[in-house]
Amino acid sequence: MQLGCSTILYGGQDLTLALDRISEAGYQAVEVCAIQNMAPHLTLDEDSAYYEGIKSAVAERGLEIDSVGGSGNLGDRDRFLQVLDATAAIGAPFVTTGPGGQTDDEESFGTVVDNINDLAKEAASRGVKLSIKPHVKNAVYNTETAYRFMQEVDLEWVGLNYDPTHIWRTPQEEIPEETMDKLLEYMISVRIRDVKTRELNICPVAQQVAGEGDLNLPAIVAKLNTAPRVKYGVLEIVGTKEMPVEEIDDVVKRSFEGFSALLNV
Repeated sequence: MQLGCSTILYGGQDLTLALDRISEAGYQAVEVCAIQNMAPHLTLDEDSAYYEGIKSAVAERGLEIDSVGGSGNLGDRDRFLQVLDATAAIGAPFVTTGPGGQTDDEESFGTVVDNINDLAKEAASRGVKLSIKPHVKNAVYNTETAYRFMQEVDLEWVGLNYDPTHIWRTPQEEIPEETMDKLLEYMISVRIRDVKTRELNICPVAQQVAGEGDLNLPAIVAKLNTAPRVKYGVLEIVGTKEMPVEEIDDVVKRSFEGFSALLNV
């Protein structure tokens, strides 16, 4: 597993700056975000020249596109279809998003499955896969619901976007390295960071940097490294949008150093 970084860390900056800083820090891949009001780095419904420009900008910096971050778009079908179009246009293999729905609600879980299977057909027609993150407060939120979800969706076009910090914060107080074996074969993308406490709301930025939280990151990374379809572990830290760029750079660099050390063990 190599390291990537999401442009969400530079959500208040333009894409060029984000790509420059991510590349300079040593990452090999990038998630380009199309998240309104949080990280609007990928504009939708543009002409082909715009998307070719993004592909070139990424390649010129020695990066590979891991995915498009599509969180927050799933509830608007027309917009999400535009996200799929943009994902295909820049050559990204996946679009990542949470599943939506309500926790521990059977009707809501069924609606989520139906919705994802419907969108999987649209994704397939564009040659793009849906990478769905088990997410706190959503219908698919822990190992049990993620495994069940994967039995009911189109496995050719739907996979898991696994983030151990969400599994850690489940009401069941799961220990990710002890439960993730069941999900390894379904993972097609991975999000990495640390987390402090088991509260549903994510902790401050400083506690999301590798080694600053409560996770057993050496054990977790060792397990994630065996996921057969995962190439990159992509840093995703939230709460940085209003920080000065120099402080974001420090978070990005320290995270790279922390996770690189774990991958070299």
